[in-house]
Amino acid sequence: MEQMTFRELTDKMMNHYNARDYASALEVVEQNEIHFPEHAVRITFWRMCLLSLCGRSADVISVFQQGLNAGFWWSGSQFLDSDLDAVRDLPEFKHLMAVSQEKYEEARKHMERDQTILLPDPPASGKYPLLIALHGYSGTKDSHLEYWEIARQRGWLVLLPQSTQPLFPGSFCWDDSAQGLTDIRFYYEQISQKYQIDPQRVVIAGFSQGSGMAIYGALSGRVGVRGFIGIGTFIAEPDWLIPLASQSGSVRGYFIAGEKDHTLDKAKAIQTILKENHIQFGEEIHPNLAHEFPPDFGPSFDKAIKYIFKENE
Repeated sequence: MEQMTFRELTDKMMNHYNARDYASALEVVEQNEIHFPEHAVRITFWRMCLLSLCGRSADVISVFQQGLNAGFWWSGSQFLDSDLDAVRDLPEFKHLMAVSQEKYEEARKHMERDQTILLPDPPASGKYPLLIALHGYSGTKDSHLEYWEIARQRGWLVLLPQSTQPLFPGSFCWDDSAQGLTDIRFYYEQISQKYQIDPQRVVIAGFSQGSGMAIYGALSGRVGVRGFIGIGTFIAEPDWLIPLASQSGSVRGYFIAGEKDHTLDKAKAIQTILKENHIQFGEEIHPNLAHEFPPDFGPSFDKAIKYIFKENE
C-alpha cells in the first residue's frame, strides 16, 4: 500500500475530526506519524488536542512532556485552542505551558528573517514586475510554492517572505500586523536593492491569514503596491481595516474563494468594508472549493492580474 502524503494525512485526520470522531482521528495520526519526522512538532500538538478531546488527560501531559524533552516549544496562543479546554487548568499542564513559553521566548531572540525568491527570465524592459506572496497561518515561506511558481512562469519576480512570528519550530503567523508590515517592508527594500523593480507593477498576495496581511499592507500605503490578491481570505477582526480603508489610495483587489470555505464570511465582511470606502475589487467563487487554492490556479491568477491593472471604469 502506497504511503500517504502529509496533506492526505491531514485531510483524513480532519475528516474524522469534523465528524467528531476524535478517537479515529487520533488513531490515523499515531499510525502514520513515524513517516513524517519533519512535522513532528505539529503532530505532537495534534496528539495533545485529540487526546484531550478523548478525555485522556494523563496522556496529554505525557505527550506534552515528551515534546518538551525533544526540544519542542509552542507559542502561548496555541494553548488557547478549545480542544485543550479539558486540560488547560490542570496544574501539570500549566507548568508545562510555562516551560514551553520560556523556550519560545528564547527562540524568538534568535529568530532571523528568511525568504524565498522565484526569479523569472530577465524582462525586456530590464525591470521586473514584483509579486509579494505571503504564507498563511502556521505556514512558511515555501508554503504553496507550486502555485506561486505559476506567477514566475508568467514573468513575475516572486518574493515569498517568512514571518518572524513563530507558533512553533517551522511554523509562523502574522498575528501582529504591525510587525508583519515591518517585515514585509524590510524584504521589499532588500529585493529592490538587488533587482530592478517596476514600481508600477507591484502586487501583494496571500493565502488565508497571509491574505489578510496582504490586504492590510496594501491599504496601509506603506508598501507601495498597485493591488492585492486574496486566496481563502481571513482576518480575525475585519473592522481593523476600517481606518486604513477610509484613507487608502487607488489600490484595487481580487478575491479567490471557495463556496465551501469556512472563512468565507470573513472575506464577505472585508468586501463590505471595501465597498463602503469605494475600493474596487473583483471576485471569483469556486463551487466545490474549501479553504485552499484552486487546483488550476493559473487562470485565476491571470484574471486577478488583468483586473488589478485594467483601466478604471
